[in-house]
Amino acid sequence: MLNWNNKNDIHAPIVMLVVFLSSALSIGPGYAFGMFIKPLNHEFNWTTTEISFALSFAAAGTIFSPILGTFMDKYGARKLMVIALISMSFSFLLRPYMTQIWHWYVLSFIQYYALPGSTGLPAGRLVGMWYPNIRGRVMGFVTMGNNFGGLSIPLLIGFSLADNNWRIAYFELGFISLLLVLLTIFFVHEPSKIISNDINEKKIINNDNNNHILRDLIKTKSFYLLALSFMLGNFTYSALIPQMPDYLIIKGLSRNNLPLLVSLLATFGMFGKASFGYLSEIFTSKIMMIVSLLGQAFFIFFIIYLNSDIVMWIIFPLFGFFMGAYGAVIHLVIQDMYGVSNFGKISGILLFGSVISFFIGPLLSGQSVDKTGDYAFSFFIVAIMFIVGSIFLIMTSTSYRDKSIQ
Repeated sequence: MLNWNNKNDIHAPIVMLVVFLSSALSIGPGYAFGMFIKPLNHEFNWTTTEISFALSFAAAGTIFSPILGTFMDKYGARKLMVIALISMSFSFLLRPYMTQIWHWYVLSFIQYYALPGSTGLPAGRLVGMWYPNIRGRVMGFVTMGNNFGGLSIPLLIGFSLADNNWRIAYFELGFISLLLVLLTIFFVHEPSKIISNDINEKKIINNDNNNHILRDLIKTKSFYLLALSFMLGNFTYSALIPQMPDYLIIKGLSRNNLPLLVSLLATFGMFGKASFGYLSEIFTSKIMMIVSLLGQAFFIFFIIYLNSDIVMWIIFPLFGFFMGAYGAVIHLVIQDMYGVSNFGKISGILLFGSVISFFIGPLLSGQSVDKTGDYAFSFFIVAIMFIVGSIFLIMTSTSYRDKSIQ
């Protein structure tokens, strides 16, 4: 059980709840992305590749993260969240008025550049400031907002999309964003005095082992192997999750059942986060990340080659379990290998490869559909990437005294 009692401010749990909801709104539309493809196909005659290319702008979030992080350090998490949520609301509310493909791209860029400012950046700062002694458990709760968004957003807008009212669906997302802006203004703030760390916190800091400066880390093979593994693993967010709804439609799933099944995927993703977070304390985060990648690859093959209700209602949620786990363990791996003192700088560089993942993933999936009529080819390629990424992880050293590249 989490101890939400905070002597510094009794409103701290409300702050965490707002960040949880902000993460849900930010990530949830990614789960529902595939539900918009067919309506936009029919409305504008845009190809799947053209529509899916908008997902490539998710790379903007990675590119702008250092700028947004610097802004947050100077002006605080609340101002960053307000700017990010207003940008997202602007993006959603203007989409019903689109007439050209470039409108779709510009509004997608506005949505995705703001993504770190409404999810990871404020979560990391606020959780660390309000709950430094139990930040792991609280962060687990807050990041579950990502999957809660995948569970709730498709259900929320699914009925509008089932009636082909995609414009209404975007209006719904836009007004929810404005509501979160108000909640952020009124309830999100930082403590006037940081709570002192307890023994567990000191234990985490002392486990840094040897805080190598960055120029030493980039000389090690493990640093590059880990970066490559993260790049390959992040294809799950650009070439799998957003396309799953459209894949199910192609396979004949009723649109009325689609929101329920996508929400089931997100629910199992929440279970995956909680389970793998706990298991990483027993078997190490590196081992659990390997299990997550191999588990995703294993069930992707089932999804590709089994065309039955078993895939829809059993295999698909099990894939979601391993998929959700990946989002929980990826940051734990970085912390376990390189400590917490330079976590932000190191993780930013290691995860910068997601720019490639977010750019190539949508193109790969879009071309797969346009050329073959199915996502099977792109899903197969991504499954192979996961296997290769797990091999890279196995090859990494968990010691700072990894052999340097000569």
